[in-house]
Amino acid sequence: MPYGPDDAEATVLDLLRQLAEERTGGRPAPDAYRSQLIVAESYIDRHLHDPGLGPAQVAGFMGISVRHLGRIFESTGRTPARHITERRLVEAHQELIGPGARETKISDVAHRWGFSSQAHFARLFRSRFDITASEARAEATRQRTSPAE
Repeated sequence: MPYGPDDAEATVLDLLRQLAEERTGGRPAPDAYRSQLIVAESYIDRHLHDPGLGPAQVAGFMGISVRHLGRIFESTGRTPARHITERRLVEAHQELIGPGARETKISDVAHRWGFSSQAHFARLFRSRFDITASEARAEATRQRTSPAE
């Protein structure tokens, strides 16, 4: 049986639906919102280092209103601003527990991931991970340097 353009289009659309469903945790959302969510999250991930990144910038890039961007994110259970903050915290955490973290200043990590205030970063980090950034770094360093039992 030949594989035609309609089959390829159906396959691509099915893959996009699966990806969108994975990103929304299976929560229902219109297909248009799902594809827009993929675009928004991709843009956010590419611009996490930009301290000015916020819902208005993402919406402007996409040519939609901030309110519509909020509707797109409803299926994720979080706001666009919360998604940006969460992604930044996760990336900062990965950097603080990664190789070479001991030589990295926490303030530099916070700034690199778009946090303009180290105090704000410290509060958010502790709230998200239940430990301070320095404790996370110290624990990861200790695990890498302690001999295996």
